[in-house]
Amino acid sequence: MFCLVYKSVASPAFDKAAICEMLEKAKKSNKKKNITGCLIYYQGEFLQYLEGRQVSVLGLYDKIKLDDRHHDVELISHSHVEEREFENWDMAYEDFFGDNDQLQFLRLLVSSYLESPQKAMDPNPTSGHFWRTAKRLLRANTSEPYRD
Repeated sequence: MFCLVYKSVASPAFDKAAICEMLEKAKKSNKKKNITGCLIYYQGEFLQYLEGRQVSVLGLYDKIKLDDRHHDVELISHSHVEEREFENWDMAYEDFFGDNDQLQFLRLLVSSYLESPQKAMDPNPTSGHFWRTAKRLLRANTSEPYRD
């Protein structure tokens, strides 16, 4: 199993409605390609974890880099992992648009990383611990069931 993490900056016109539309299409496409992961949107920036077969994930990443709905796409990390972190989600998602006490911890981790990645302490988005925490918090918060 292969995973990668990248970050990018959303284009100004890429609003919440456009993100939701993109997510619906991505979930369908990811399911066909057996790609799972998590997308976090925070104050105009994306942080995404993708996992699946290496060729599938790298192909999707190449497509993502060409998407004009965001820019400054930066690969943070990639590695081989024993098992999926988001095995039951085609694409978990959090946007922090609302006030959400359950996700305050995740919000703090994301904000400290995006504001100063070189100073971010573990767990940060390059660590498995960060994404396991994200999965646990998203699962507790979501009303949308993740797929079996």
